Amino acid sequence: MNIKKRNIHIIPSLGYGGAESFLLRLIPLMDEENIVITLYHTQYDKERIKNKKVEYITLDPARTSIKDIKTFLELIFSLNVNDTILSWLYIADLFASFLKILLFWKKFKIIWNIRNTVISINEYSLFAFIAFNILRIFLMKIPKSIIFNSKESMLQHLKKGYSKEKSLVIYNGFTRYAPIKKFKNKKDDFNIIYVARYHPQKNYKLLFKSIEIFKQKYSLNFKLHLVGKGLNTKNKILIKNLKNLNIYENAILYDLINPISVHKLFSKSDISLLLSTYGESFPNVIAEAMLYGTFPIATNVGDTKSIIESFGDTVSKNTSAERIATLIFKYYLLKNKNFVEWEKKKKECQDFANNRFSIESSANKFKEIIYS
Repeated sequence: MNIKKRNIHIIPSLGYGGAESFLLRLIPLMDEENIVITLYHTQYDKERIKNKKVEYITLDPARTSIKDIKTFLELIFSLNVNDTILSWLYIADLFASFLKILLFWKKFKIIWNIRNTVISINEYSLFAFIAFNILRIFLMKIPKSIIFNSKESMLQHLKKGYSKEKSLVIYNGFTRYAPIKKFKNKKDDFNIIYVARYHPQKNYKLLFKSIEIFKQKYSLNFKLHLVGKGLNTKNKILIKNLKNLNIYENAILYDLINPISVHKLFSKSDISLLLSTYGESFPNVIAEAMLYGTFPIATNVGDTKSIIESFGDTVSKNTSAERIATLIFKYYLLKNKNFVEWEKKKKECQDFANNRFSIESSANKFKEIIYS
């Protein structure tokens, strides 16, 4: 009798993070039965798996049910050699590894997925930091493979004790959710987008200072589209900063929105910025923006430089706001002074990102690892 193969994905939650979004793009292209287990539940989880062929179980103590617990116990005791557990992020890697230890007689495979560069105790949660250290010191024998989404992430983890023999890189894959089009504004309007949660890692201080200088120095019409958790009018510190720097009137706040809406904004924007100071491995928003020919300006963290290549600008983490303002103006000039060349470069950027970062290519590589 043939036993059905199953992919069991363990992840902290299905909120709007990079790992979560990539997993949900990947699942429809995986051939086997897919089961998602979250360790805590967010308000977005059920909506995000809607219309996807996936079973969902949450172990969040505040949201789980007797049915979920029963289904989970039946699942783990039925694990067999045809099953693969893919864990996403350190805490889930640790949880999956404990399952393997508890069920030591079973032959299922475990694949860890690392989606960030090496962290410090000041940069991520205490639980994530503890999990990272337990994994690297004690549990390297557990996974069959360790998949990283950037070369920089893999190199940093190898230095911290991760297994070289088990490690490999599979870049994130994407698909366009929106048609490629422009804002219907005046010809000289310019649209800048920044997609990142409101957090010190994302360096909003540098972003806002750069935009202030750009506005003061060049006196041009532009909009700054701010997308991410905490970017709303309830954030009094944010509003105060925007007003003090005289850029409030240029800013549009979207807060946390779904990926389709984000892609619609990418398709209408001219440039995208990401000025993170640490923690990025493969910044999804850069590649996603490039799918629409939206040129990125980003700090050189993780594999950012490799993602952008010649289709944008990579700057040092210590770069000045004046430098970023100058780069923004460079793209403004190209669009308004040589529109034919602008359109040509946008098309080249779109094609490059679409060919290099396709979700189909990523899915095929995951299947090779699972089946090997």
